Amino acid sequence: MKRSLALAAVLVVVLSAAAFAGVQEFAKFTINVADGWTAVDNQGTAVITKNDNTAQLTISVADAGGATKAQLAEAFVAEFKKTFAEVGTPVADEDGDYSWEMKTTNGAVSEAYLSADGSDFMLFVVTNRQAAADDISAMLGSIKDK
Repeated sequence: MKRSLALAAVLVVVLSAAAFAGVQEFAKFTINVADGWTAVDNQGTAVITKNDNTAQLTISVADAGGATKAQLAEAFVAEFKKTFAEVGTPVADEDGDYSWEMKTTNGAVSEAYLSADGSDFMLFVVTNRQAAADDISAMLGSIKDK
C-alpha cells in the first residue's frame, strides 16, 4: 500500500492551495475532497466528480488476489475495452507500476495508473485532467492509508 501511496505522490505534478470541502473516508484510505467536487463510494471505488461534470477521479483499492501488476493491468485493460472506444497499451515505469490512456467515442481522455504492493492494488483513473489539474493533484497528494 505504501508503494501505491508513493504513486499518488508521483501523480502530484502541481501542489495547489486548493480549498478542501473535507476529508472523505473510504475502506482503505482517506482523501481531502476539493470544494466543488462530490465523492461517493461506488461498490468500493471512490468516484470523485467535479460538480460541473468536467472532470473525474476514481480510486479503487482492493485485494490483488495474488495477481502481479502485469496481470492486473491486463485484466483492467480488457475490462476497459468494454466501455471505452480506445484503450492504450499499459506501459510499466521503473517501479513496475503501469499507466495507459483511454478515450471515449466523444474524445474524452482518461488516464489510468495502477500500482500494487503484493497484497493490494490501487487503480487511479483521471478523466479530463486539464479541466481541473490543480484540484486533482491536491486531492491525490492528500491520500492517506488507513
